[in-house]
Amino acid sequence: MYICPCKGIKESDVEKLGRAGITCPEQLAAVLGIDDGETCCGRCLNNIADIVTIASQEHLLCSASSHR
Repeated sequence: MYICPCKGIKESDVEKLGRAGITCPEQLAAVLGIDDGETCCGRCLNNIADIVTIASQEHLLCSASSHR
């Protein structure tokens, strides 16, 4: 599923960042480039909490599986 059609960012892209430990809103926005205002309309920033949730859940899953 696309999270940001302007940048072509998919949910799987956010999950990958979560597995890398990038879960805070500012980091996600910067890494994904959704905060630049030039090539992105910014609507996805309105849903940054959803993006953080996706990344955080993936981070938790990754952390749990590495402890086995």
